[in-house]
Amino acid sequence: MKLTYLEILNKALGTLKEKFACPDAMVQSEADRGAFDVVVGIMGVDFACTIIGLLNNVTFNWTLNAIHAMQEGETRPVLLVTKYINPAIMEQAILNNLNVLDCAGNCHIRYMKGGQMIFQLSNKGEKNVFTKERTQPAFQDAGIKVIFYLLQDDTHVNKPYRVIQENTGVSLGTVKNVIEELVAQRYVLISERGRFLKNKKKLLDQWVMSFNQVLKPKLWMGEMTFRDIEHKKKWAEIALPIGMCWGGESGASLLDGYLEPGSFDVYTSIPTANLLKTGYVMPDDGGEIRIYQRFWTWDAESNIAPILLIYADLMGSGESRSLEAAQRIAEHGFKHIK
Repeated sequence: MKLTYLEILNKALGTLKEKFACPDAMVQSEADRGAFDVVVGIMGVDFACTIIGLLNNVTFNWTLNAIHAMQEGETRPVLLVTKYINPAIMEQAILNNLNVLDCAGNCHIRYMKGGQMIFQLSNKGEKNVFTKERTQPAFQDAGIKVIFYLLQDDTHVNKPYRVIQENTGVSLGTVKNVIEELVAQRYVLISERGRFLKNKKKLLDQWVMSFNQVLKPKLWMGEMTFRDIEHKKKWAEIALPIGMCWGGESGASLLDGYLEPGSFDVYTSIPTANLLKTGYVMPDDGGEIRIYQRFWTWDAESNIAPILLIYADLMGSGESRSLEAAQRIAEHGFKHIK
C-alpha cells in the first residue's frame, strides 16, 4: 500500500483517536500553516505539523534540524507525523523534546503551558504495518535522476519526454512513468498550459532522502587522501580534471566560504586515476576524499557540483555543522523552490 502525505496524516490521526479516545484529533487548517504542512488539533490544542514518509537513522537528524529551522517565530507546539517510528528513533525524539505520531499508534505528544504539563499522550511498541511496502519507482535510481533534473529549473518538467530522457540518461518509459507518478503524488500539475511542479519543497525533501538512501551508495567509487597536511591546506587550488567536480562540504566551501571542509566529496565521469595526476592526493581506503560516479550531463566543465546536490550531500551527513551549512544554502540558493 502506497500512502500520500495526506493519507499518512489521516491514518495516524485515526489511530490516535482509537487508542486515546481523542475525537477532536483532526486537521484544523492548511492556510495558517506557516512553514509547516498543516495545522492539527489534538485535545483542543493546535499543533504545527510536518509529515515525512520515512523516518529512520539516516533521516532523523536532518529532519530534526529542518524542524528547528521552521520553528523560528512559530508559537504553536510542533508535531512530526510519519508512517512508522521504531523504538530507537522514538527514544531520540523524546530526548530531543520532539512530538511524534505514526500510523501504527506509536506516539509521544506533550503539551506544556506556563511551565506546567497540560497533557501527555504516549504509546510505544506497536509493530510496523508497512514492512512489505515497496518504495515508489519515482524515488528509485532512475527516478531520482529524473527528479534531480526537474528540480534544477521549473521549466524542465514541461519539456518533451525525449528531451528529459536525453538529459537524464534513463529510458523514455521511465521518464513517462516518473512524471505520471509525480502527478499522482501531486508534485506535478497538468493544465492546458502544460506541466508544472508544485509542492516543490516537499519534493526536494523526499528527493534528498531518496538520493542519500538509494542512489548515492551505488555511486561510490573509492576513497583517497591528501599526500600531506600542506597539500590538504591547498585543496581549493587543485585544478580538477574536466569531468570532475567538488560536492559535499568542499563544494559548499567553494560556494560561499562559510564551511571549512573536513571531508571532500568528488563526483567524476572520468577514471578516478585522473585525480592522482594532480599530485595532491594518493589512494587510501578510509581517506577523507570520497569519490562518486557523476550521474548528470550538464555543466561538464564546472568544478563545483550543482547546488541541489551539494545540499543533499550536506543533509545526508547528519553532522550539525553540515546541516547548518545546508540551511544557509537553502536560504540563499533555492529561490525557485518554495
